[in-house]
Amino acid sequence: MSVTTESPPAPLVESRLSLVRAIRPSAVTIRRGRRRLHAKATGTALLTAASYWGLVFSDVGLMGRIAWGAMLVISVVAIGTGIMHDANHGAFSRTRRANRLIGWTADLLGASSWVWRFKHNTLHHAHTNVVGRDSDIEQAPFARLAPQQRWRPWHRYQHVYMWFLYGFLTTKWFVVSDVVALVKGGFGTDRFATSPRRRDLALIASGKVVHLGWAVFIPLLLHPWWAVLLFYLVGSWLVGFILAMIFQLAHCNDEVEFLDATAVGAHEPFEVRQLRTTADIECRVPVLGVFVRWIMGGLDHQIEHHLAPRLPHTVYPTMATELRRICAERHLPYHVHPSLSAAVRSHGRWLRQLGRDPAGGLRPGEPSDW
Repeated sequence: MSVTTESPPAPLVESRLSLVRAIRPSAVTIRRGRRRLHAKATGTALLTAASYWGLVFSDVGLMGRIAWGAMLVISVVAIGTGIMHDANHGAFSRTRRANRLIGWTADLLGASSWVWRFKHNTLHHAHTNVVGRDSDIEQAPFARLAPQQRWRPWHRYQHVYMWFLYGFLTTKWFVVSDVVALVKGGFGTDRFATSPRRRDLALIASGKVVHLGWAVFIPLLLHPWWAVLLFYLVGSWLVGFILAMIFQLAHCNDEVEFLDATAVGAHEPFEVRQLRTTADIECRVPVLGVFVRWIMGGLDHQIEHHLAPRLPHTVYPTMATELRRICAERHLPYHVHPSLSAAVRSHGRWLRQLGRDPAGGLRPGEPSDW
């Protein structure tokens, strides 16, 4: 579901520049939102510790360990979306030092927070869905996620195999992408603004070691190696799949737009570009909606996050109500998936559509039969 107009009246163009200011909550609302964020983070951390204890140290049978393992997967995802993500955006605390400290939870999960801030904050947020600049939509040679990207014959089946490959996101962070980025000095044609210091490299390396420590080495002291390996691989795959889905449902679907780096107009307000390239997810089932918002860290309101990434995600619902009203008044695009299942189907349609040979298949934007 989206609301859009092709040629908004000229007087509205200038008013778009104040969009972020118009939906910004009051200082009191932000303080309350940050307190709710801290309470949620505390509960998530306790749930994670309890799940880890139950999985590794408790004397339970196989089904008990599977249950604790599933709970640990859910809580780890919630740490990534609701704690690490806010902190590395500078939204968790009012102080930079606290945000950096809490943001190091990314390293505990296997990904470098130092690299992540450049890849996510600088590249993805500043160049959302801009082909050649947004590294998050660059999945070559495995997938074609934007019309401007090169098509390869195996992309015909990407709507089948990519669901499986998404689960290796966290393994890719841990083993490949961080190391490659550090060796190359950036992603694609974008270089790190400053080279990592020895201290940064030491923190990155120590984060990898600590991750292996709690996820592999400690369990090996108490359980057979094959059981540890199995639980680690399955758990890592599930965490990666859920995190990948959170991104793909918002940015890689048949509702939003993909822009060419050479054609992005400097005259277009940044806020409008975010509206064109991002979609929210609406969950109308009360209990499911609460769970989805909790595990997604508020990123069911992805548009609001892209417009105000330095605000705690607990204030996004309030912002979304006002933003939807303003977009309707100003004839601005506002993309919303009416349900979680609709969002999944939209991404599936996009994978199938982009998998067709551009020379003979459907053009981007045409309906598919998926």
